Amino acid sequence: MTDAEPRVWIFYSSKTEPELLVFYADGLAYLKDNDIEMKVVDIAEDPDTARDYDVSSTPTVLIEKEGEIEEEFGVVSYLNGILEKENLKEIIEGKVED
Repeated sequence: MTDAEPRVWIFYSSKTEPELLVFYADGLAYLKDNDIEMKVVDIAEDPDTARDYDVSSTPTVLIEKEGEIEEEFGVVSYLNGILEKENLKEIIEGKVED
């Protein structure tokens, strides 16, 4: 990954959203299939990383580019399907073209 390529951070809680990764398997497969770096952080297991990124509610999706967080999507975005394949594709392709 170069600094110009996006990185997707997904913060969730295995205690309150255990189905999240299964429910959005197609979107997560899209990231993997397109070699987009993805970091999945279970805040129940890694609260320090959540604190480092100032994540206070889950699920939260951060899009990082050139070492900076460009966009943040929270609970409302999750309910609107932010981790669905087509939504991720639109967000990521828009970030790659910047």
